[in-house]
Amino acid sequence: MSDLSEEMVAELLSLEKRNLIKNPHGAEQFEGWEITENGGSQWRVEELPGDCGKEFPDETVQSYFATSFELCLKKQVLDLQAEGYSEELLDTVQPKITVQDW
Repeated sequence: MSDLSEEMVAELLSLEKRNLIKNPHGAEQFEGWEITENGGSQWRVEELPGDCGKEFPDETVQSYFATSFELCLKKQVLDLQAEGYSEELLDTVQPKITVQDW
């Protein structure tokens, strides 16, 4: 990263580490998600602790996505530039991106 301009270093430091997935735990049902496979009893959102029987470590999380006994898939497209990542930063730094939902 020694080849980074001062502007790119400042941009990188200004971006907070956060979950960019919209509605990651179903608080808004399936808002922001495209369901691509909905087999069996289909996708649903359950309240915690629900059938999982455990509280979530983050008290603000009160729901989660649940699937059935058949294939269920959902997807979401994220616009990293709209989230504040410049094209130059993405091309040069290629920041590590981790995707998780629950």
